[in-house]
Amino acid sequence: MGAMANDLVLSVSGATAIIKDRLEDLPRMTVEGEVSNLRPPNASGHLYFTLGDAGARLNVTFFAFRQKAQGAVPAFANGGKVRVTGRVALYAPHGSYQLNAERVELADGAGELLRRFEALRRKLVAEGLCDAARKRPLPRLPRRVGVVTAPTGAAIRDILTVLGRRYPNLHIILAPCRVQGPEAAEEIARAVELLNAAFGPGSPEPLDALIVGRGGGSLEDLWPFNEERVARAVAASRIPTISAVGHEPDQAITDFVADLRAPTPSAAAELLCGRKEDFERALADAKDRLIKALRVAWAAARAELRRHEAAALFRDPLRYLEAHAQRVDALEARLGHALGARLADEGRRLAARELALERAGAGAFPRAERRVADLGARLGFALRRAADAASAAAATRAARLEALNPYAVLRRGYALATDARGRILTDAAQARPGDAIALRLAKGSLAATVAAP
Repeated sequence: MGAMANDLVLSVSGATAIIKDRLEDLPRMTVEGEVSNLRPPNASGHLYFTLGDAGARLNVTFFAFRQKAQGAVPAFANGGKVRVTGRVALYAPHGSYQLNAERVELADGAGELLRRFEALRRKLVAEGLCDAARKRPLPRLPRRVGVVTAPTGAAIRDILTVLGRRYPNLHIILAPCRVQGPEAAEEIARAVELLNAAFGPGSPEPLDALIVGRGGGSLEDLWPFNEERVARAVAASRIPTISAVGHEPDQAITDFVADLRAPTPSAAAELLCGRKEDFERALADAKDRLIKALRVAWAAARAELRRHEAAALFRDPLRYLEAHAQRVDALEARLGHALGARLADEGRRLAARELALERAGAGAFPRAERRVADLGARLGFALRRAADAASAAAATRAARLEALNPYAVLRRGYALATDARGRILTDAAQARPGDAIALRLAKGSLAATVAAP
């Protein structure tokens, strides 16, 4: 049926433009919901995710320049609750509407939990409890497995279903506990500790592995697995532990400290026990390869034996021995001849050296005696010259010292005058009439009194 004459016929682009104008006329709004489908920033730094609740979903785009304008954007992840402020826009190429975010904030309650989650994670990382070096491998074929979860939840049903299908002979020990609510954390930690105490390494029937977890839920529902009490119990477990909390996007603190993280309880059971058929097939393949390798080795050994059987040694061993015996005789004769010739050469060389030594020694001693006598005479002459020179130098120094002796002047008739305090008088003005002075002569001293001039 065609359009009526007064109907306006629009192109898809024209209709989209009208819808876009109407949507963009809507006022700025703030929407609160749970984050999902959050992907890492693309090459331009833009973030894309979905806000949802029980009844609807809303795509959100958070452009890089809007993030920069906000400044400190809080960290958020799938499963967390946020409040997004922005405007509704239409993305024409896909014909879909979205919320262009201008600001993203953590919702009350969920934001505080996320902050506590990150603070505890950083604390445990700093203590080394999340290091890869601490992770222990799981057994390839476990015989006994412990499970810490609620006894009536979907998690234990999924685990039992997978383990029963893959490994019916496996022995499973359940440590029942609450996995949600204020008392759940203490019960989970005590269940882990109980299994370690009763079935840890060294016990009569030790567990090969331990699954700790529950099914999916909100961040608040999963929170007991983010408590420090539970994290430290899992980290201290002497039994290799798998953390299986929630669904694929969910993440718990126990995931970081456990030996292995499984996205779901079912996946934990699958990681722990391979299919029985797979093991049987692998054993059959190994058996076939072993039989083939033995057949090849047997054929090679048989060929080697036949080669040796055909050798001359085994066909006529006495001929082989005769040929080698004759060769040994020839080598013995050559060795004797070579040794005799070598001994003769060494004897001649030794005799020549003895003769040379005798000839050299006949005149060596007289020459040495003459040399010693000559050196002794030269040494005596040098010593006498040195002694004469030393005596002359000593006499010269003695004469110089005598010339400088003040008492030598006194022997020529001079006297040395000193006052009553023993000071030498060099000027008549140093003494007054009546002063007592002493006169030192070449031989002896005189006492005198200064008279008036």
